[in-house]
Amino acid sequence: MSGFALLCGLPWLLGVLPQALQAGAGGRSSRPTPTKEADFDRVYAGTVNINREELYSFNYTSKPGQVDAVRVYVKSDSEDLQYPILFVVRQQKGVLSWQVPLIFRGLYQRTYNYQEVSRTLCPSEPTPEMGPSEQIIFVDVASMALFDIEYELLVTRLKNFQLTTDKAFNFTASPSQPQYFLYKFPPDVDSVIIKVVSETVYPCSVVSVQDIVCPVYDLDHNVEFNGVYQSMTKQAAITLPLARNCCQ
Repeated sequence: MSGFALLCGLPWLLGVLPQALQAGAGGRSSRPTPTKEADFDRVYAGTVNINREELYSFNYTSKPGQVDAVRVYVKSDSEDLQYPILFVVRQQKGVLSWQVPLIFRGLYQRTYNYQEVSRTLCPSEPTPEMGPSEQIIFVDVASMALFDIEYELLVTRLKNFQLTTDKAFNFTASPSQPQYFLYKFPPDVDSVIIKVVSETVYPCSVVSVQDIVCPVYDLDHNVEFNGVYQSMTKQAAITLPLARNCCQ
């Protein structure tokens, strides 16, 4: 049995569902967008508008027994909520999309806008029968704006994605940049306690343990859809037995 342990720094905010890319609408050109072959760990900067979008492809080889996780970071200084930049990520197991500025609505109808967003894509783990497999990820950047909007894009392969028993791991998370990690039960372990401690007291963060399925629910409006979760301000702990139905 194995499961995801994730912390999404998504306090008392109500999330807005990401907007899907609407190709061909609003006078957008129907000409196919040329694909740019891109490299991991390299920052790509550019501009998009209603007549220009960018399509990046990232390739890597996935080996049996190796869990590969990829994180996508995007940034735009634009605060125009009428014409956000739309990011659509396509991989083998699904599609992930969001907009920048990313809007969260909190108490008393207060809104929070984020110009930086990063998400971890659903990880892949080939079976021994498959052998090494070639993986490809497409990142589409677009906007319906009549003027140029600048953006930055960075795609990285996570090196510390799998947690280790009895070994602390430090990381950061925020409403627009949630985090999750993989934990696999060792052969001689049938129960674990997942502890999360924050140096800063936040109004309400969420710790969730989910099964390894796609999609991973890592936002405030969907984190309760799968597995078990617990809200926290400074620390939290979840006991997880091997035979638990939520994470088999």
